[in-house]
Amino acid sequence: MAESPAAPSEEEVRRLLMVYQQHQAEADAIVRQLGLFQLSLEGCEKAIKAVEAMETAEEGQEMLVPIGQDSFIHAKLASKERVVVGVGAGASIEKSTEDAKSTLNARKAQLLEASGKLSQTLAKIEEEMGKIQSIAAHYERQFSE
Repeated sequence: MAESPAAPSEEEVRRLLMVYQQHQAEADAIVRQLGLFQLSLEGCEKAIKAVEAMETAEEGQEMLVPIGQDSFIHAKLASKERVVVGVGAGASIEKSTEDAKSTLNARKAQLLEASGKLSQTLAKIEEEMGKIQSIAAHYERQFSE
C-alpha cells in the first residue's frame, strides 16, 4: 500500500499562502487597470462618433457638446475641418478631421490590444490561484485525517 505524502511543513503552507496573496493582489490590480482601459475605450468611441457626426454638420450649426458626467453645453460649429486631439501629458494638437479619426482609431486599437494582453495575464494568474487552492484543499484533507 502506498504511503500518503508527508504532511506539508508550516513553512510550505505559509509560502503557498504568500504566493496566493501576491497573485490576488496582482489580479485585483489588473481588474482595476482593465476598468480604466474600458473607460478609455468608451471615451475613444465617443470621440470617434463625435468627429463623424461633426463631418455631416454645417459650419455655424448649433450643437450640444458633451463636457462629461452626462452634461452638455450649447455651441456653434466654427470649423468642421479641424479637431483638437489630446496627445498625452495634458497636451493637445490641432489635426484635420481625417487625421483625428485616424489617431483616435489607432488609440482604440492600442487599448484593445493592451486590454487583451491584460486579460490573458489575468487568466494565467487565476489559473495559478486555482492550482494553489487545489493544493491547499489537499493539505486541509491531510490535516483533518
